[in-house]
Amino acid sequence: MPSSPRSIYLATALLVSPTKNILLVRKHGTRFFMQPGGKRETGERPEQTLERELQEELSLTVSVPAQNHIGRFRAPAANEPDHMIEAELFQLPIQTEAVLPAAEIEQIIWINPFNLSDDLPLAPFTQDTVIPLARTLLS
Repeated sequence: MPSSPRSIYLATALLVSPTKNILLVRKHGTRFFMQPGGKRETGERPEQTLERELQEELSLTVSVPAQNHIGRFRAPAANEPDHMIEAELFQLPIQTEAVLPAAEIEQIIWINPFNLSDDLPLAPFTQDTVIPLARTLLS
């Protein structure tokens, strides 16, 4: 009897530049680009998780207002087989694209959600949920 997938609880960001590009990250030793953010710690609100993760991963100091919450979504985990993510997604405008990877982030890219390269390896959540949402929110 197959076991049901385990859940990973995340807080993630749709970071939007002034030119309406969105930021994606790729962790060390992985293939897929995804939203910045990370796993929630016990007792943390999603906003707190995202503030902490953006500081750790991108050296970005941001305040995450609750009203910027887009929703909670479920998708297959990109880098952990037999896991699902449950991601709280927040839209955050930032004033610069001068962001540098830190901690476990190996690479960052800014993409135009309306003009994606077909060969860009995207996490399922990013490809199936975030990109379509970004197109709606930014059009």
